[in-house]
Amino acid sequence: MRYTRRQRRFRIGVLVAGLALVGAAGAWWYWRGPVRRSAAPVQAGPVATQPSRQPEVVARPSPVREVVLAADEQVLIPASQPSPVPVTQPVADPLPQSGTGAASEPRATPQVGDDPTAARAGDQTQAEHPGIEQARRLLRDGQLIEARNRLNSLLNQELDEAASAEVRSLLTRLADDTLFGRRTVPGDPLVESYTVQPGDVLMQIGRRFDVPYEILMVINGISDPTRIREGQKLKVLRGPFHAKIYKSKFRLDVYLQQLYVRSYKVGLGTDNGTPEGVWKVKNRLENPTFYPPPSATDKRIIPPGDPTNPLGKRWIGLEGVEGPAVGHEGYGIHGTIEPESIGTAVSLGCIRMHNEDVEFLYNLLLPERSTVTVLP
Repeated sequence: MRYTRRQRRFRIGVLVAGLALVGAAGAWWYWRGPVRRSAAPVQAGPVATQPSRQPEVVARPSPVREVVLAADEQVLIPASQPSPVPVTQPVADPLPQSGTGAASEPRATPQVGDDPTAARAGDQTQAEHPGIEQARRLLRDGQLIEARNRLNSLLNQELDEAASAEVRSLLTRLADDTLFGRRTVPGDPLVESYTVQPGDVLMQIGRRFDVPYEILMVINGISDPTRIREGQKLKVLRGPFHAKIYKSKFRLDVYLQQLYVRSYKVGLGTDNGTPEGVWKVKNRLENPTFYPPPSATDKRIIPPGDPTNPLGKRWIGLEGVEGPAVGHEGYGIHGTIEPESIGTAVSLGCIRMHNEDVEFLYNLLLPERSTVTVLP
């Protein structure tokens, strides 16, 4: 069958057009298939390669670390900062650490108020006295008992107010360290180590050494006086404690035997109403009931815990035994609901103290053994 020239050209054109369409379709398939997939981002999957990742940024609160600075003081600081070093007030000639106790051992002494007129341990100005300087040298050499004795003897000399205050301040620090703290200084004649025996009662142990059992609890960290055990080692003090009150200074000084240990400010009777002389401690009461004296216009009996009870939290009853005090009863040392009256003469004759001060004094004075001497 023969084709004309025109028919042959038409068929060739149709063939070329078909081949072009096939090529275009192939190109389209190729572009939509492997080439397009290779250009697309790779999705994470079991066999997919991991793409590069940017670091994750998450807003978080800064962590904090608790740093204890003191018994009742805390501060929070960022964890990225270095821990602060606890800072204490500078003290003059810190007491050397010697004896059997650890230097970091916490003190058993409760917070008590000392004589506001005494020089503070951190005072930069010190009284210039050859005896005080000699005692300071003994302190620097670690001879605590010798320094204590030297300072105590200075109180019997004629000292000006600055020197007397400095001596009392140093002796208070020494008492806190050698007597009321946990550690024991070798050779201290006022301290003894006692081993609890079968059948011992803490109150009886205290009476054996002429001190109230409460101060033994304070020194030895005992919370329950009925829970002492056989073989337990106790630090005990050789009492008794005594007190001297200087009316002209409104000051009460505390002594262990003949050793000065601390001072307190007190309030006294109006119109010289606190009799001078020697008194013995007759009794002690916690949270006392107030019974008005015959001279009182208000005859109400005020129970313990009543905010109008003028005796505060402690009562130390006194009985006059020497001098003008003989024959006087009904006087005592007690707390107060009027702290602003401390340092003045406003009472009916009793000795007023801040409640926290009389609480500690209560732990020291033993009935029938301790005395209180009232001086001009």
